[in-house]
Amino acid sequence: MTNTAPTPTTAGSPMRTVRFDAFGDPSVLTVAEADAPEPGAGQITVDVRYAGVNFAEVMFRRGQFPVDLPHFPGLEAVGTVRAVGEGVTGFEPGDRVAALTLGGGGNAEVVAVGAEYAVRLDGELADLDGALAAGALCNVTTALGVLTSAGHLAEGETVVVLAAAGGVGTAAAQLARSLGAGTVIGVTSSPAKAEYARGFGYDSVVPYEELEREVAERTGGAGADLVLDSVGGAFRSSVTGLLAAFGRHVIFGNAAAEDVTFEGNHPWYTNSSLAGYNLGGVAGRAPRLLRAHLEQALTEVAKGTVRVDVTVLPLAGAARAHELLETRASTGKYVLDVRS
Repeated sequence: MTNTAPTPTTAGSPMRTVRFDAFGDPSVLTVAEADAPEPGAGQITVDVRYAGVNFAEVMFRRGQFPVDLPHFPGLEAVGTVRAVGEGVTGFEPGDRVAALTLGGGGNAEVVAVGAEYAVRLDGELADLDGALAAGALCNVTTALGVLTSAGHLAEGETVVVLAAAGGVGTAAAQLARSLGAGTVIGVTSSPAKAEYARGFGYDSVVPYEELEREVAERTGGAGADLVLDSVGGAFRSSVTGLLAAFGRHVIFGNAAAEDVTFEGNHPWYTNSSLAGYNLGGVAGRAPRLLRAHLEQALTEVAKGTVRVDVTVLPLAGAARAHELLETRASTGKYVLDVRS
């Protein structure tokens, strides 16, 4: 991996971008040409070198969330500033940046992003590898937000992380430990994933069918204080039985693509809390908080507090990354080398 700047795309010229024109399986993803965007007010455009791939984009592609068609996926990008829009300060063309591209379009050679969600990779971030930065933008920021703002993790508490081998799961284990968690338990769907996840600071990693016993043994029957749930499906409704009194169940994804509902009185009856974390929702309602989480996430990766395990694929590998994420065969984080 290198920090080499991408070759700029000429204004108004065509660029390569990932897109889909219909909802469906990963085969609907194509690499096509489109006109390079210009920055609007409050935006910068970025000549992208590395772009992350996230499970949220799988859900967009499957039609689980409403997006306009054609859709251009990509929620995170690293590269250099190409142009600066009206009203933007603090950025100049040529600056190396990492940005949340929450409007999509990050899996492309050029993307327009809100300047408030771009961070200059200078100072203590100057040596941060571009692929690592792209791999951290959504996952480490989400893990930090889930543990702190949504989960209110306190020192000494027991944390359970579902999908422990994924990008958010591996980051959450490391951050939970650095934030003072007493015990961190991971859950995976296969022995191979469990072996992989153990390298990220978990006290134990178990299959789903053994989780209840593991929590009981680790907590003396008291239960877990915090469960981080991106999996959904039938298992989501059983999480309450794992929680300690006044435990928190934080939902931040739905990999199973199966909706689970809770009665309005559920927290009252169970002495538990049900919370959610959605990156786009935080951007819309608490942009300063998201910015703080983003900057802290990148800093933790640069310092080495959080290790991000990145697999780099070419831009045309976006469909392969989606396939691995969708079939739960993935570990770590997939990043596209847009200029390869």
